[in-house]
Amino acid sequence: MTTALAVGLAAGPASAQAGPPSEAGVQPLEFLGTPDLVCPPGEMVTGLSVPPEDLTFPVNIPNDGSGVVTVDVTDTAQGEIFSFSIEGDIAATQVTAVGGTNANVYMYNATTGFPGGIAADAQLHAPLGQGPDGSQYEDLIRIDFCFKPSPYNGNG
Repeated sequence: MTTALAVGLAAGPASAQAGPPSEAGVQPLEFLGTPDLVCPPGEMVTGLSVPPEDLTFPVNIPNDGSGVVTVDVTDTAQGEIFSFSIEGDIAATQVTAVGGTNANVYMYNATTGFPGGIAADAQLHAPLGQGPDGSQYEDLIRIDFCFKPSPYNGNG
């Protein structure tokens, strides 16, 4: 696993093939190309890239918070989807599902109704593009997370 301190959002232009929203109702934005791990500017955030597989890993933001993140990847008829949950005093502010040659970015901020980030979400996926008519999700290559300190822990 690689940890990086994020500095800004740099991605390609959005297109219309992102697919449906997550379980929390966040509509992904598709970015063309395979973006580097980059988190939103203006916050103390820690970014982390993980392989697209079931795993549990610790996250520590020096002097600001820590938590344990669980990722579950599921194969469906539509393609790979995943969920995540966080225990501790951190929250996700952005999750990027890299698949195929593009990526879906899920933003958890005031614009999407989550000013403190989010502690869990499900039914996240890479952009559409697989299958004869392009209606299935691309296979996941990696999942990028951006975290920030938060008292929100998903329990209220």
